[in-house]
Amino acid sequence: MGYVACNGREPGDMYRENRESVILTLFGSSPKTRILDLFLDNPLFEFTKNEIIKDLGMAKSTLYAFLPELEKEGIIKETRKIGKASLYRLNSESPLVHELKSLIRAYVRESNKSNIVEEEAKPVIAE
Repeated sequence: MGYVACNGREPGDMYRENRESVILTLFGSSPKTRILDLFLDNPLFEFTKNEIIKDLGMAKSTLYAFLPELEKEGIIKETRKIGKASLYRLNSESPLVHELKSLIRAYVRESNKSNIVEEEAKPVIAE
């Protein structure tokens, strides 16, 4: 495993649970979207294919079908090799990645606005 989160849990623990993220909420939980979500949530980390498979609980054939698409689109890039294993990271220089991050920020901003409006609309009950 490439790293352990500060809460002591490995990333796979979080990604195998039924979790909601902005990307999954907006685009659904397809295999390609789940891979994208892992990289967007961990933009500074490098992953081997085996780590991605383990973290997402995904079949090897599924990863091998979708990872090349994300590479071709410039969202993910191979950063280096250790022995026979290639490591992959989010391509932070990609215009598409910048747009995805902007979309996430806009969605969070709008969600926060609607939450504030809902809170303001709740009646205050005097005790």
